[in-house]
Amino acid sequence: MKRYLLFCLLFALAIQAQAQLKFLSRHEVPSELYDPVFEMVGTEEGVVSFRTVPEKGLNFKQKFQYFISDLELKSESGLIEFPVKDGYQMIGYDYFEGMLYVLFAKGYNSIGDKYVLQIELHTKKGLEFDVSNVLEMELTEFLVQERKVIFMGTSDSRPVLQILDLDTKSVHTLQGIYGNDTQIMQIRKMPESKSLEVVLSRKGVYKNRDILINTYDLNGNLLREVKVDQFGEQGQGIMDGMLVSTGQYQEAMIGAFGLERRNTYQGMYIMDLNEFGEYNFKLYTLEDFPNFYNYLEGKSREKREADVLKDLDKEKTPEIINKYAIRDIRQKEDAYYIYFDQFTVSNNRSGYIPGVSSSNGGYRYDRWSRMGNTVMNDPIMGTRFPSQSYQVVPEFRYQSAHFVKVSKAGPVLWDNASTYNEMVTTYPEAFGEIAVVGEEFYHMFVENLILKLSYFNKGEKIFENLEFEIKLINENERIQDTNVESLRLIHWYDRYYLMSGTQKIRYQANDRTEQVREVFFLTKILVDGDLYQPEELPD
Repeated sequence: MKRYLLFCLLFALAIQAQAQLKFLSRHEVPSELYDPVFEMVGTEEGVVSFRTVPEKGLNFKQKFQYFISDLELKSESGLIEFPVKDGYQMIGYDYFEGMLYVLFAKGYNSIGDKYVLQIELHTKKGLEFDVSNVLEMELTEFLVQERKVIFMGTSDSRPVLQILDLDTKSVHTLQGIYGNDTQIMQIRKMPESKSLEVVLSRKGVYKNRDILINTYDLNGNLLREVKVDQFGEQGQGIMDGMLVSTGQYQEAMIGAFGLERRNTYQGMYIMDLNEFGEYNFKLYTLEDFPNFYNYLEGKSREKREADVLKDLDKEKTPEIINKYAIRDIRQKEDAYYIYFDQFTVSNNRSGYIPGVSSSNGGYRYDRWSRMGNTVMNDPIMGTRFPSQSYQVVPEFRYQSAHFVKVSKAGPVLWDNASTYNEMVTTYPEAFGEIAVVGEEFYHMFVENLILKLSYFNKGEKIFENLEFEIKLINENERIQDTNVESLRLIHWYDRYYLMSGTQKIRYQANDRTEQVREVFFLTKILVDGDLYQPEELPD
């Protein structure tokens, strides 16, 4: 009888756990398991997915494919194709006001000949524009705004930004970018003011790093320059940062700070910036984050917290042992929700380290993250590195994810953390995806073939790394194989996530024979932590 009751309870727990995460809808297109995956860009109506794929037969021709999905992943027009010029590969893309812009280059070398394919998504019309007069550069970013194409890259190991007008063919080079010991941290398109904002890190007179926030019009003219050269105490500096608009021409930059020369992290800063270029800082250390070590258990946590108290008693600023990188910012009218990762880097012969203290790391991308795709098999992501000739890919050992809610007036409202259990990956960007719904905070990521979800409500950790298998919508079908490296997970909107990848699906045909189809899939996922009701097993 006891075994029967235990079985029933475990079964009920399994059903209850699945209630936290539901696979709502799914869309598939034919694709072989190891074909190039579709990139994804959010639109006003849903999402557009696209890729280049080799044509069938004994030739080297490529074709460009895309399909549009609504919020329920329904696709009325199906798969649409355009030819690609011989020998060209997709190396960049952007979306602006109903238009998808795709940058192609000859081979995988971004320095080679290039052209832009402009697709009007609703009419399915495509136009090609040659790219000429643009400086040869190793491309890092490609953006489009108001029919102006923005190229960001490096030339002679220095950053460069150029704007190409698709209609007039004129090229403008942004001033104040190209220079030694300079790094571009972030680019922000600003459609409201038809301008572009660029955040730079540059070595100052006394070997400290100054932050420059430059605003340009779309003809490359410098409209405003803010030089952030006063920060914290002597030796302290900005390690990384992310700039966000807060409304009424106000902005905030949020990131990690520490001791620059020692590459040691000490905490988080918030820089408030007004329309006149005036700024002020609020600094937060481990003293302000009492739950920073919540990802540890028992004596390990107690020891770390005791070390923090010892430093505070000695009036020392406690240090964060590993790298501490900002990943995402969500904001409400009166508060910020901020997500950091803590990790270490090994096998780093390429020199890549996220953060402004590195000459080639720390740039913040506008497009959706590329979950699960390593730099070695992603030609677009590969251009983040200064050279594609390195042989050893750096490994990232993820320790923990950290979450903070901060009032815009200053005080920390809550903080918490979850563990990654020292997960090792070659993926250099944010590994998790967050969702903020009212007072609910979700953090989810994919490890191998398992979705791991953590849930916080009003700052309290309700559950951590709850595991879910990837499932199909049709219960009569089975997953035969999944290309692990193709899997990507993004937060889409509200409490909905979007997962994509390639799979082999086993199913029964009309003649009752077993068949297998290979597909690229999109799956809409709902998370709902309020349904979680922990139960205790009987003795």
